[in-house]
Amino acid sequence: MLVKNMVVFICEDHEIVIDGISRILSNLIDGVQLKSFKAGGLMLEEMGIPLDPSLEITDQKVTVPDLLVLDINLPEMNGIEILQHIRKHQNTTKVLILTMYNDAMLAKKLKDSGANGYLLKDFGEEEFTAAVKAVTKGKYFESPSLKPHADARSETKALYLTSREKDIIKHTVMGKSSIEIGELLFLSPHTVNTHRRNIYKKLNIGNIKELVNFAHVNGLS
Repeated sequence: MLVKNMVVFICEDHEIVIDGISRILSNLIDGVQLKSFKAGGLMLEEMGIPLDPSLEITDQKVTVPDLLVLDINLPEMNGIEILQHIRKHQNTTKVLILTMYNDAMLAKKLKDSGANGYLLKDFGEEEFTAAVKAVTKGKYFESPSLKPHADARSETKALYLTSREKDIIKHTVMGKSSIEIGELLFLSPHTVNTHRRNIYKKLNIGNIKELVNFAHVNGLS
């Protein structure tokens, strides 16, 4: 066992990953209090952290986890944005990034932004246990299989897109209208258009032709 009575949040949108992590943590931490979230907004609300960075943390009853296991690829808001929101308000929660991106440049950026560890999703139980032990003791953890800077693929703007935004790009490139995309993703056309404006802003593009080119280059078509 590691320590007793830790509060741990898991922000991950795949149930099978949540189940696996929960099982390991239950065996590792005596009396662990686990709570999982499939999107960042509800988790930040639970922590009392406002999405508007100009606002102060709320006075309502909140839960501040000792450890947060945070995926990067999430709907609505990605893990990079979630980490930035958290660190604008507090530094007490240890944040272990969970990702499929084997990219040392991205790992460094997240470390500089306040992450306490960077764990690749090909981890086994032993590696995950080592990561949790390290970050809870105040040490930075990085997956041993992380490629060095010279070999890592360059960081791309696609990393900063949410899974929802990627879905909208794919359907847009296929020629679907906002109404059709909304019906497929259970969103209103207005929400689809709002997502599309955010996509254009994130990617610094101005028209559908540039979006199609970006999708083809980054495997989103």
